[in-house]
Amino acid sequence: MNVIFNNRDIRRFFTALGIAALFLLLAGQLIALSLFSGTRNALYNRDTELAGALLDKGLPAEEVAAVFAQNLTASESEAGAALLTRAGYTPDTPAAYLSFLSAFRSGSMLSLFSYGLLFALCVTVLCMLYFRAQQRTITRAETQLKRFMGGSTSARLESEADGSLHKLFADINSLATSLTAHLDTEKKAKSFLRDTLSDISHQLKTPLAALKMYNEILQADGADPEVLSRFTGKVNDSLNRMETLIQNLLKITRLDAGAITLKPVLRPIQPMMEALSHSFETRARRERKVLSFSGNLAAQLIYDPDWLTEAVSNLIKNALDHTSAGGWIKVGWDESAAVTRITVQDSGSGIHPEDIHHIFKRFYRSRFSQDTQGAGLGLPLALAITEAHRGTLSVESSPGQGALFTMTFLKMTKL
Repeated sequence: MNVIFNNRDIRRFFTALGIAALFLLLAGQLIALSLFSGTRNALYNRDTELAGALLDKGLPAEEVAAVFAQNLTASESEAGAALLTRAGYTPDTPAAYLSFLSAFRSGSMLSLFSYGLLFALCVTVLCMLYFRAQQRTITRAETQLKRFMGGSTSARLESEADGSLHKLFADINSLATSLTAHLDTEKKAKSFLRDTLSDISHQLKTPLAALKMYNEILQADGADPEVLSRFTGKVNDSLNRMETLIQNLLKITRLDAGAITLKPVLRPIQPMMEALSHSFETRARRERKVLSFSGNLAAQLIYDPDWLTEAVSNLIKNALDHTSAGGWIKVGWDESAAVTRITVQDSGSGIHPEDIHHIFKRFYRSRFSQDTQGAGLGLPLALAITEAHRGTLSVESSPGQGALFTMTFLKMTKL
């Protein structure tokens, strides 16, 4: 019962019906009073007719008045009934033969019929108004549903009012919102896949074209040891570039798909930095760049050593790629009561303001960059790994002033 009356429209309908019933009850009381008054008048008129008839028969006026003024005894009532029966007037006498009663009956029947007709009319009008309002609500809902099915994903049903119908509309709106979100996610996924495939095709096209050209040169001049040596090295460079591109793509894809389970453990940062120093010291020396590591030897962090090493390694590679000979790269780490930070700073060419908000996008290549070999995946991969460790990766830079990348991790008991 409570569920039914939770519907605002049903409450309004029954309230109106109750008001109509109260009104009709009052009208019935008025009709009852009218019937009583009519009965009294009919009886009075009949008594006046009888009194006049008795006077015409010669009875004294005092005796006639006494008959109508006093209460009759049972014996007098029985004698009168016997007399009327002999005259053919009984309780079963048809009303049509009694003029005064026929008129009274006609008036009473008309009043009762009018009362019933008025009640039926009120109920019919209330039902029509209620179902008309419901139909309008359903028609509007149907229109909005057709709009949604036609592609207007912002279309929603009216669900602000009370009642089970509007509660159903609210549930439908929630479903529509969920479907819209899924559609948007699917569209973004398709767009991302399309752009990614396009970028992969573009990135692979260059080394593949180079390999084709080197192969043609080697086929033509492969007998020349100098040509063979020089182009064999270029072939290796192209193959290394393709391998790096494919490996980074696979790593990012696995991270995005959740196919990788990190194995974070609280451990010192120093061993990871020593391994990175050994990995890059040869390249830094060959390119005549100063690479230094310094930090809090006691600093610890909850991390997966393989993946975080990959992230920091990409930041160092990026710094080496954009630092000229004679420049420097500084890798540092420290911790405070709340956070642990790892920084990679260089004295390279810096980042143009136009690029500062785009460098973490996949395959992004700046028109100001002098690096023609990078695939644009190192920094996005570093960001993905950092976020997988619930950290943040930020950058500060100005053209010609180098760049400072900062990885920040909140201190937590576990990931």
